[in-house]
Amino acid sequence: MRKIILSILIMVSAMAGAQTTCNMGWTTTWGTSPEFTGQGDMPKSTLAGKTIREVIRPSIGGDTIRLRLSNFHSTEPVEIKQIYIAWSVDTVVKDAKTGRIITDNGSTPYIYKDHAAFLTFAGQLHVTIAAGANVTSDAIPFRVRPMRNLAITITYGGMVPEHATSHRGSRTTTYIAAEEAGPGDSLVVVEKTDHWYNILSLDVRSCRQAVAVLGNSITDGRGTTTNAQNRWTDMMATALAGKQGNCCGNHNVCENRPRHCADETAKCTSDQPAECGKGPKNGGIGPTDGVIEPEYGVINLGIGGNCVLEGGISDPLLKRYRDEMAFHSGIKKLIIFEGTNDIGTSKLSPDSLAERLADAYRQITDYARAKGIKVYVATITPTKGNAWFSKDHEKARQRINSWIRKTYRNTLIDFDKLVRDPKDPEKLRDEYSEDWLHLNAEGYRVMGEYVAGIIRR
Repeated sequence: MRKIILSILIMVSAMAGAQTTCNMGWTTTWGTSPEFTGQGDMPKSTLAGKTIREVIRPSIGGDTIRLRLSNFHSTEPVEIKQIYIAWSVDTVVKDAKTGRIITDNGSTPYIYKDHAAFLTFAGQLHVTIAAGANVTSDAIPFRVRPMRNLAITITYGGMVPEHATSHRGSRTTTYIAAEEAGPGDSLVVVEKTDHWYNILSLDVRSCRQAVAVLGNSITDGRGTTTNAQNRWTDMMATALAGKQGNCCGNHNVCENRPRHCADETAKCTSDQPAECGKGPKNGGIGPTDGVIEPEYGVINLGIGGNCVLEGGISDPLLKRYRDEMAFHSGIKKLIIFEGTNDIGTSKLSPDSLAERLADAYRQITDYARAKGIKVYVATITPTKGNAWFSKDHEKARQRINSWIRKTYRNTLIDFDKLVRDPKDPEKLRDEYSEDWLHLNAEGYRVMGEYVAGIIRR
């Protein structure tokens, strides 16, 4: 009898051990789509010799990182003198109309200098990225906390392209200083711009896998609040962690903030977290201020004005999807949510356009599935009230949505049904609309929480 009990205990112990092990690998915790930068989206003066500080929000955490930089869309090399990463000192962001606190995780030009780490490339601090190329840093130990802002500080050398590789729709402020600035130096900001330059993705060593989202400006965050990180993909990451993001003690907040909040007004007692004089709680080690790790990394590959087939802004989806999926690590699920710009600018018949979009979705789906990636496709949201709307455009939208519902019924994301007005299904609900094409922050919150439920299945 004792031998039987001992055998059972050994089996239970082995099973428990198996449940706690995983295949560690590289997973992208934050990523974006690289674009060619027109003159209107470049800084006012050259980046040569300047330092920029760019703020990102990772989705999943980890203790080892590598950073991928991009010069993919530039025709000249870019010289980087040094680059370091640090925890960002965040601030409260309030709604300009209502004064309501949106997040305590807004970007600032300040960092926790004691938690900064220099990145190297083949053991060197400097790197020159060839025209049309990307480069990945060496792996270094650095604690990334889920859904907490990081600052990436780049000092450029004398050789920079006339047109950088960037992501135009960062919805996050980049701070530019006139000269080199190390972690212990004050960053004297001479210019601000809401674009990311040269940063492509941040990977962590993790057991988690990633969800990538191919999309247009609705995914890129048009209609969100600058520096609030409230795109629908951000809301999905938050929902995948099972906890709403706010400043109720679940982030790197002041000691005098409540650990639990009964209402919105109790969430914060200070609009200046940096005044606490303390770094993030737990020193960045172990559990992160009550923030639960999301189940997946979330990679936003949306580009404002982008089309699936042709035209639009930046490379159309059919041209860019292979490269962008290759630029990021650990992708096991893919969401395709794009097509409204094709419809809104189309002169084709509704049937012809719907057929061409369906062929494009099939092509991307076949490519991803061949790599073992599960594919979800989202229906296209209404546009009545916006200049994109016409009777033929609406017919095309209805036709492609009908095809999506039939073809992807097991992996369907029905955004159309979620956000349309029940009384007028050709338009968005009033409370979700920014301009009758893009949604507002509330609409994106609803979308993100809805998708998280589907991804969990």
